[in-house]
Amino acid sequence: MAVQCWVSICLGILFLRGAFSKSIINGTSAENRLDTLEKRINVFEKQMENITDLLINFPLHPVPHSQRPLFYIELSNDVTLNKNSIVKFDVTRVDVGDNFNTGDGIFIAPRSGIYLFSWTVKMFSGKNTHTELRVDNVVKGRQIVALGSVGHLATTRNVLTNVKHGDHVWIQTGPYYTENIFDETQNVVSSFMGIFLQEN
Repeated sequence: MAVQCWVSICLGILFLRGAFSKSIINGTSAENRLDTLEKRINVFEKQMENITDLLINFPLHPVPHSQRPLFYIELSNDVTLNKNSIVKFDVTRVDVGDNFNTGDGIFIAPRSGIYLFSWTVKMFSGKNTHTELRVDNVVKGRQIVALGSVGHLATTRNVLTNVKHGDHVWIQTGPYYTENIFDETQNVVSSFMGIFLQEN
């Protein structure tokens, strides 16, 4: 918009200068020169009105960014999932924009851009868990935890990735283990987080 304003102003000034010079050089009489000049001035005044309208409506401050989509969702209880199963995180802590569906565990991206996703898997000794971050069913990150006798452990994986508007994003178990354990102990649970960082 600002560029359009300046272009219009510059063109208007050049047009006015051309009106004066052409009317003086090409006119054959004072009356002809005056008539030509009046027509040019009328056109110039119209252009100035358009420029004035643009400047009046031009915002003085930058338009604020819309809210950044972000979510943080937890699992409410112990969960054991077979391989290739979506993890249905079901407790909403934060969901700016209401883009995460706790019914199916899927986030639908409202904006295209770069997102940061992070998921934490809480498990206990002697168990294995393999998880994947998927964007429209394409694997963008993996996490495998295979514990010996070390008690309880929570591990986190972070992924930066491009996401398109309308893409579906979720965490699911991998193809290796038929029993993927997600443990809950003393309110320490598995979780899934995502935040929009910037446009591409």
